[in-house]
Amino acid sequence: MKILFVDDEPRILQGITRSVFHLLDEWEVETAGSGPEALEILAEGGFQVLVTDMRMPGMDGAALLVRVHDEFPDVVRIVLSGHTELEAALRVVPVAHQFLTKPCDAEQLQAVIERALNLRALLSSESLRSLVGHVKSLPAVPRIYAKLTAMLADPDACIRDVSDLIESDPAMCVKVLQLVNSSFFSAARATTDVHRAVSRLGIRMVKNLALMVEVFSPRSVQGVSEAAMERQAQHGLRVGTLASHMVEGQIMKDDAFMSGLLHDIGKLVLWAEQPGLHEQVMQRMEESQLQEHEAEREILSASHAEVGGYLVGVWGLPYRIAEAVAFHHNPAVPHGDAIDLLSATHIANELLSGRAPSDEYLAAVGVTPGQLDAWRARASEIGGALGDAA
Repeated sequence: MKILFVDDEPRILQGITRSVFHLLDEWEVETAGSGPEALEILAEGGFQVLVTDMRMPGMDGAALLVRVHDEFPDVVRIVLSGHTELEAALRVVPVAHQFLTKPCDAEQLQAVIERALNLRALLSSESLRSLVGHVKSLPAVPRIYAKLTAMLADPDACIRDVSDLIESDPAMCVKVLQLVNSSFFSAARATTDVHRAVSRLGIRMVKNLALMVEVFSPRSVQGVSEAAMERQAQHGLRVGTLASHMVEGQIMKDDAFMSGLLHDIGKLVLWAEQPGLHEQVMQRMEESQLQEHEAEREILSASHAEVGGYLVGVWGLPYRIAEAVAFHHNPAVPHGDAIDLLSATHIANELLSGRAPSDEYLAAVGVTPGQLDAWRARASEIGGALGDAA
């Protein structure tokens, strides 16, 4: 594994090299003292990860990340910096995958890099990893974007109203959570509660994020109607609501809601970056009687689930949520007979898509017939399967 560290202070680079010395059997580490030097080294090829400082003379970290995003989109981009001003955070949100602040110990650095690489391995296709790496923003539902912009123009806007609206759209939701869970805000614990995230960020930050065209702009997706995108957003809300109903404890409920909300976010990526793919998938489904994720995998060697899990993971949301997104169509049985985020997301999606989870799987996770009946009734209350996305 090849990793490039970039910092204009030689002592910092020396300290990083010493801190990861015990990993040099697994990592091939190179360093650069400036942005231009880093680009020259990256051009040699073979690098999987870039870790860069923000405050550097000439080409700073934000400018470097933009160049790397454009020229080497397959590289995982991580900020390691003590520079935490608001403007710096906003500049790199679209192009940085994860944020770390100095000082950062070797164990934390190793964990973040290895986690990013493990999620990267979800996509076996280099072209698909490159596709996801190019994504700066996700297509937002235009109606919701317009409502949020109007709401935030009101100086008396209520945080609860803002968070409720953001929570209803996966594209906006994931960027707010990405930033609030970064070490720019030194969160004691990663949060998946949008109201808490908006409260922590503040109305000003949310307004800045919402008005950043590259992050939250509604985008025209060729071949996919606005109505189809709206249905997808509603489906995510329903799955999140039902999944949170299946687990115990507020933290688990928050995480289950977020897993359900984001479980199909990979579809938005594919629709935005692969014009015409949606129609091709629909045709393959009709011809072969396949489910949508199966048709995608035949065409792309990966599905929206893996694409979404990869994106959610490298954006810094908790691994358990990335796992639930990535494997919601093909879940592994959890340890012990208990419902976890992945199983809750899988079962909720199946019920709200008009399918029944397999009896073997339900037995393995300890779901009783009575529980399943209750969840089916709840699914019907939430909106049922008719017209829902899968």
